Order: sequence, then structure tokens, then C-alpha cells
Amino acid sequence: MSVMVRSIASVPVRTSTETWRAIVDLLARAASPGRDRLLAVTNVAAILIAEEYTQQAPIVVTPAAGARVRVRTVHGTDAVDAQTDEIPLAVSPCAGTAWTMSLPCGIDDIEEIRASLSTHSWITVRDVTDGITADPSEPSTKSAGSLVINYEEMGR
Repeated sequence: MSVMVRSIASVPVRTSTETWRAIVDLLARAASPGRDRLLAVTNVAAILIAEEYTQQAPIVVTPAAGARVRVRTVHGTDAVDAQTDEIPLAVSPCAGTAWTMSLPCGIDDIEEIRASLSTHSWITVRDVTDGITADPSEPSTKSAGSLVINYEEMGR
């Protein structure tokens, strides 16, 4: 499965809520059903961004078809440069409703965040230390033992 990777500038360039809206803009076009689903979890996502969990591990989107998308946030002084380097996606992986998302979270907050998202079955929360694997059938990065580099993505 191919993977697209994007970085989004966050605090201090944007608030955590503005950062989530930039991520929503990246993943779902206006008036799409998926956009409403993403906006429905703004408060929870903003908390995870503010805690910088999304800098430590990516948000992982698995669309029904097409490449998986990994989105990380960039914080601090690096966020200023990251904003000018933001690249839009050619596709809208969350435009419809047949996608899933995995959000990173610290172990101390994970049960509370899972409870907050319990009515949003398309979004899961994983321990930030578990790596970037969102699909339980794939090995985690801790045990994978190999590194895969997408040179095409790096060239963009």
C-alpha cells in the first residue's frame, strides 16, 4: 500500500483548533460528508494537537481506495517554515464516508479520549508510543525491522 505524508504547521503559527481545520481542509473538500465527520471531532483532535501527540506520531487516514495518508503537525519555531512547505493532496481521501482514521494519544489520556470518540466509530485512538501502524494486521514500526522510503513522495 502506498502512503502519502504531509506536515501541517501548528502552534504558534496556528492554534490547535485552526491546525485541525487545516488538516480537515487537506483531507476533505467543502460540502463533503466526510468533512462533517471530521469537524464533529474538532475539540478532541485539538486537544491531541495541543498536547503535541500529532508531532510525535502521525494521524493516519486509511481511505476506501487509494493511498494511506499520514499527517504530522509541526510545532515551535519549525512551524513557521513548515507553513510555507505545506502541500495539498491531489485527492480527497475523506470526501466520502468509507474511510478510517487513527489518532495518536498519550497513554495517560487514552481512555478518556477513546470515551470521547466512542460515538465516532470511524476514528480510533492509539498509544503514541505504538508507532505509526493503524492497521492491526500490519507489524508495528517497533517490530518491523525494516525502513521503507517513498522516494517519489520525497521528491515532491
